Amino acid sequence: FEETECLIITITISTQASAALAPMRTWTAVTLALSVAIIASGGCQALLFRQPAIAARGRPATATSTNGGPCHSQRRTIGASMMAATSAVTPDESVLAGCKLTYFGIPGRGEAIRLALAIGEVEFEDKRVPFPAWSKVKPTTPWGTLPVLELADGSQLAQARSVLRFVGKHTSLYPADPLVAQRVDELMDALEDLGATINNVGQGLAKEEKEAARLVAVSEGGAVYDILAKIDAFIQANGTGGYAVGAEMNIASILTFTNIGRLVGGVFYGVPPTVCNPFLNIQHVRKTVGINPAVIAWYDARIDQQKSLDKLSPAEQILVGCRNM
Repeated sequence: FEETECLIITITISTQASAALAPMRTWTAVTLALSVAIIASGGCQALLFRQPAIAARGRPATATSTNGGPCHSQRRTIGASMMAATSAVTPDESVLAGCKLTYFGIPGRGEAIRLALAIGEVEFEDKRVPFPAWSKVKPTTPWGTLPVLELADGSQLAQARSVLRFVGKHTSLYPADPLVAQRVDELMDALEDLGATINNVGQGLAKEEKEAARLVAVSEGGAVYDILAKIDAFIQANGTGGYAVGAEMNIASILTFTNIGRLVGGVFYGVPPTVCNPFLNIQHVRKTVGINPAVIAWYDARIDQQKSLDKLSPAEQILVGCRNM
């Protein structure tokens, strides 16, 4: 069923009790929930009906889709659904089998994708491009940028957040619930704004002046501090148990982990490593991702590969250190 649409029809039938039951003077409400799967690829070829659910008066039945997943009504309580509806898109690891991720030899914009693949237990080639070789590699990329994910069939997928979302959808790290997915995307965009804001601070200034300007920006009342405060409040409202959105691991937590690591990991001169200390929800997410078994295994392998923790970049060392927060 490659092209299937799911149509939920709810019919409410009210019938007055018969004369024989007149003393009871009761009404009954019967709700029939029909899930109709319409096969769109060749017209209406099949109609699949699920067993009707009978609901008590005043308490609607829960409808389920033909694939067993939840069908959500238009009227919903956002706070409740954010905590409860955290199931991810059904994974399809075959799409990622034999893939290759190309990025520079630093965490940067490719690290969240690396970790999503590692957490999703996808075996992939981690190709790291030395900076001197970038001029030759650049023309071979779709947009003249990295990271690029190459699939086994040779397809090249580019743009960091788009690739991260693609990987998340195929590793159970992207929510199936549309509202929770929107919150994931919302936080990812906010993290992008965070990086752009700190990068723009002090542009055109001498190094010492730029560092001073950035210190002001990350201090209370500064532009970067304000964004961090909003991210922290967002996590408190939409996440639980140390996760940024929902109650389980997804790409929002992974990107929070890597992007905050960049912020405090020496990438932006003038930003002290303690800048996130006031934001307990952000720190909790960093710790939660840092102690994930797949993340620990990933960085332990990196240390073994480089022979020493000190051989990793400062930003990568910061990420490793989150397990000890």
